[in-house]
Amino acid sequence: MIGSVFAKTLYDKRYFTLGWTIALGAIAALMVAFYPAMHQDGSIDALVKSMPPAFQGLVGSLSDLTQFDTYIAAQLFDIRLPLIAGIMSIILGLGLSVSDEEKGELRTLLSLPISRSKLFIQRWLALLLILAITLVGLVAGMYAVMPFIEEADIDIDVLARLLGMTGLMMVTYGTIPFAVGIATGKRAAATAVSIAVIIGSFLLSTFASAVDWLKDYEPLSLLHYFPAVDIVRDGIQWSDVMVLGSITVVLLVLALVAFRRRDIA
Repeated sequence: MIGSVFAKTLYDKRYFTLGWTIALGAIAALMVAFYPAMHQDGSIDALVKSMPPAFQGLVGSLSDLTQFDTYIAAQLFDIRLPLIAGIMSIILGLGLSVSDEEKGELRTLLSLPISRSKLFIQRWLALLLILAITLVGLVAGMYAVMPFIEEADIDIDVLARLLGMTGLMMVTYGTIPFAVGIATGKRAAATAVSIAVIIGSFLLSTFASAVDWLKDYEPLSLLHYFPAVDIVRDGIQWSDVMVLGSITVVLLVLALVAFRRRDIA
């Protein structure tokens, strides 16, 4: 074991971290590069008008495309990143919770002089750092292309707000499969809950703007508390921070209690 569970986890996940950091950077660079085409007057009006109303949430509001900060908030942080980050978080959370137990390695780890609480905390801290590193890749991808795109500029405080709430959302996303997986030891349960919450949130928030009967249920979506365009225009709503933060803390506490009590196969 390399020093600690924390260090070993980071070492084991080095290729995962590198791959997803590059992937998020590439996606960010691609979205910045598309800005000139997307914000031209009338460039996608016909496309949006031809789409069924229920699918227009996949494109966003045309008014958001006129300024770079609202464009990047709507097209990257609000539409694409939540789904991509959700998939990444499911994979990461499962890898840090149930994978070792399925291989029989968790029992070996617990035979070493480390408590279950410390193992739990160090695994979750590794999850935090991995997610933070992938966000660095996202920023690097944006700034690699922005100098070559006319009018592609965003205030550092606006970007900091977007990244802060994105990081919180990703932590909540990652904590769901991690908490369910480590509390139950069952991949099926962790995967099912994660997909229901993360993919369900994406679909609910995407279609609620066009489907009347879904609007009343939209607050059940985690993305309801991550309104990226509103964050650019009005700043962070601390009630949204409290909701996402509370969900994360409650899941961690419940998972730790269950993990300390259950039998490890």
